[in-house]
Amino acid sequence: MRRLFLGAIAVVTVACSGNDTAVPHSGTLTLDLTAAGTNDGAIVVTVSGGPVTAVQAPGELQIASNAEAAGTHIMITGAIGLGAVATIDVPDVSRANAYAVTVDQVADRTTFALLDPAAYQVTVVTK
Repeated sequence: MRRLFLGAIAVVTVACSGNDTAVPHSGTLTLDLTAAGTNDGAIVVTVSGGPVTAVQAPGELQIASNAEAAGTHIMITGAIGLGAVATIDVPDVSRANAYAVTVDQVADRTTFALLDPAAYQVTVVTK
């Protein structure tokens, strides 16, 4: 009888431990420009790794975005500098590490000349 009782406790414990998975919580992630030029006026990035439900621009920046199978393409214009360049709403902020940002194009604010996107880096930050 005691073995049956201990066995039942073990089964209940294993069954309940399956419920420890995190419940998805929607929220906002920040795209931080961590490497930039001195006179950037436009940057185009692609966010991949999961769905993006909305995109917002901080401060005086302007944003246009388009989602497709390859990811969410975001064009940011204005006086772009280091720090937050956009925020994205996602269905599950616990999956922030799954999101990646690729810098596709960058343009100078004064001359509109295209700059080398390899010199730029944007990271996803949970704030």
